Order: sequence, then structure tokens, then C-alpha cells
Amino acid sequence: DGYDTGDSHGRRFVEFTLLNLIVQLSKGSFMFRIGEFTKIAQVSGRLLRYYDEIGLLTPSHTDKFTGYRYYTADQLPRLNRILALKDLGLTLDQIATLLDDNISADEIRGMLRLQKMQIEQRLRDDVDRLRHVEMRLEQIEEEGEIWKYDVVLKEIPDQPFLSMRLTDASGEEVTRYFNELTHLLTDGRTKFKFGQPVGILHSEAYVEDNLDMELGILVEGKPPADSLMLPSKQQLTLGVLPGAPAMATLICQPEDKWAVVYNAIGAWIDANGYEINGPGREMYLSTAANIFEVQFPVQKLTHELRLT
Repeated sequence: DGYDTGDSHGRRFVEFTLLNLIVQLSKGSFMFRIGEFTKIAQVSGRLLRYYDEIGLLTPSHTDKFTGYRYYTADQLPRLNRILALKDLGLTLDQIATLLDDNISADEIRGMLRLQKMQIEQRLRDDVDRLRHVEMRLEQIEEEGEIWKYDVVLKEIPDQPFLSMRLTDASGEEVTRYFNELTHLLTDGRTKFKFGQPVGILHSEAYVEDNLDMELGILVEGKPPADSLMLPSKQQLTLGVLPGAPAMATLICQPEDKWAVVYNAIGAWIDANGYEINGPGREMYLSTAANIFEVQFPVQKLTHELRLT
């Protein structure tokens, strides 16, 4: 009574205000609507709604009639902790775990140490990229060329390999045996399915003769036998060409000079904080066009990352 149809909006407002007051009194703390809470907490309403959806920060009260969300001041510490942990780079799932009352101090330390390691690794990766950029800039300054030599770091798997080891070999012998290997690519009489010919220099120092060198050819698929005889009666034995988690590679063109190519890949290895971790290889990608790839297994030099 006392309200006519024209005052229906006013009546609903009064009822809503009274209801909200009752809720506030029953909760024992003042409640903020989501818009007010966003101003206090300096976060967006959209973020609060998302945290509510995933159960990370649930409103103290949600009006069942209007759907309005209400928050209290004592929820601010939890929200600030969420934001602080998010700034550390933790995922929302990790944050939810950290906010669990049942989690132990050891578990918290373990999670934060893992996050520290991941951040340090990202920093190391960024330092590597910075070195690449600096080296490219130096190349432009010194040589006036941008794309002369592009060294790429690859992960190379173990591969079946038919090969023979030559010791005290002359350059002429190496060339002759290599030509026999390349002829296998077009020889339809063998049941092997071949990949690329590969030369591995085991000599510890550069020499033109008295070479310690392994010549062979990659095998694709399941090998039909464990050896193969060349026309010169040299036997190739089936083994494994070891892979490497990090292989510095450089594609070379026919006009490139050997000394310049090896100097380029050596400069890249040194500038990017690596060291050679095994014998170098030459993989012939196109014997007809004389295009080959120089490969060196490398490992990262261990330097402590200093953040201060």
C-alpha cells in the first residue's frame, strides 16, 4: 500500500536497497559492487568476472535476482596476491595451487624455483638472439653483405650409415671413393634406398694429405644388408651416424671458397658461445650442382647467468 503503478520503479529500488543492506549486515563487512571494487583494486571488471568463472576469486555475494557481484575489502589481499604471482609469470593454474591452504612450503619453493629456471632459460635464449643480431650487424659493417652466410642450429637424429674409414689417405683417393659413392645414387642394382653422401674428417688438424677420413652414405628405411661392396672392392659397413642435439650447419654454394666457409662457421660458433663437440662433416645435398652442407656438432659453453 502507498505505492501506485507510477512508483513501481521507486519501490523496487527501495526493496533492492533494503535487501543489500540486510546482506551487508549479515556478512559483517561492507560490500562493493563490481564497478566500485574495480576502482579500488585497479583491475578491470572483465578480469574479475574471469577470475570468478575459473574459481580463482569468487564474489562474496551474487544477487540471485540481478546477478550483480559484490566484493568485500577483505578480498583485496587475495586479489593482490593473485596479481603479484601473475607478475612472476606463473599461470593461473599454478596460482590457484599456490593459494591452496593445503600446499606445503616445500611445494611452494619447488614451484618458484622451477619458474626461476624457466625465466633464466628465456633470458639465455634472448641473449643468444641478441648475439645473432650483433653478429649480423658486424657482418654488414665489415663485408657489406647481409645474407652471405647463414649458420643454422639444428637437432640431428641418429641415422643409418654405410661407411668406410680411410687413414693416411691422399686427397686424390678421397675424391675417387667419393665419386663411387655418388654413383650409388643412380645405381638401380642395389636394394638400398640411399640418402646423402657424407664425409667426416677425423683428422685433428687441417692437412691436405695423410687424411683420417670417413666416407659414407646415409641409408633411408630398413637396410636390406649390413654391408655393400664398391666397384673398387672397398667395403662399406652399416653403422650409425651419430646425431647431435645441436649441430651448427651452413649451406655452401659452388662459388664459395672452403677456407671462407669454415672461417664463417667457426666465427659463428665462437660469437654465439658454443664449442665444437665432435668431428666436422660435409653432407652433399646436390652432387650435380655441388651444393653441400658443412656440419659441426656443438655444445653450449656454460656461463653463469648474472642478473645483477
